[in-house]
Amino acid sequence: MKRLFVALMTASTLWTGIGMAQASVVIGGTRVVYPSEDREVSVQLQNAGDTPSLVQAWVDSGNPDVSPDESQAPFVIQPPISRIEPDQGQVLRISYTGAANLPNDRESVFWLNVLDVPPNPESMEGEAPQNFLQLAIRSRIKLFYRPEGLEGSARQAAEQVEWTLSGGNVLRAHNTSAYHVTMTQLTLANGINVPISAGEGMLEPNETRTFELPGNAHGSIRELRMTTINDYGARVEQDVTLSR
Repeated sequence: MKRLFVALMTASTLWTGIGMAQASVVIGGTRVVYPSEDREVSVQLQNAGDTPSLVQAWVDSGNPDVSPDESQAPFVIQPPISRIEPDQGQVLRISYTGAANLPNDRESVFWLNVLDVPPNPESMEGEAPQNFLQLAIRSRIKLFYRPEGLEGSARQAAEQVEWTLSGGNVLRAHNTSAYHVTMTQLTLANGINVPISAGEGMLEPNETRTFELPGNAHGSIRELRMTTINDYGARVEQDVTLSR
C-alpha cells in the first residue's frame, strides 16, 4: 500500500495528448461521525465518471503527508483498495481498532482520505500516448470519533461557544462543549465579514481562539452572526451576543 501511495503521488510525466485525467469518485457526505458504541460505520463512494477508477482509502490523525502504512490513526478500512466501475459505487467500512486511548469526555477528530486514480489516457488510435500526466486526486474529509454519553449534543454545540470582544478589535471564541464546532463564516451586525484563515474555522472541545476584526469594523459591536456546519454537512446560522 505504501509503494502504491508514493508512486501515485509522485507521478509527473507530461501528457501532450488530447486531455487530462480528472477526479470522478465522490464521497457521500462532507464528514463522518463515528459513535463509539457502533462496531463500524459505512461511507458510500460513487464513480460519477465514464471510466473505471482505482481507489485507495485510509485514515490519518491530522498530518496530510503521512502515507497509509505510516498512519497511527486507530481505524481500519475495508476494502483499503478497490476498483470502481463507471456509474457504480463502493461502500467503505470503517472500524475503530481500540489501539489508541481516546478521551471519553470529548470528541476526537481524524481525517478520511480517498485517493482516486483514473486509468491511463488513450489517444485517438486507442493507445496510451507516450508522454502523459497521470493525476491521482485525493479527497480528505473529517472523521469525528464521538464517545457515548457526552454532555449536551452536537446540534447544540455552537450555542455553547462563548464570544467576547477585547481591546475593541479582537474577538475571542471559547468552545465550552464536548463537540467540535466548524465555522465557515463570521459576520458582524453591520454586514462586515470577519476573516477566518485556513485551518482556523474548527474549534475543538474546550479550545479558545481569537479572530482579529477587519480595519473597517467600527462603531458599537454587540452582535455576531455565526455560520457553522452540522453533522449532515448543512450550514446553520445563528446570532450571537458578544460580551466584553
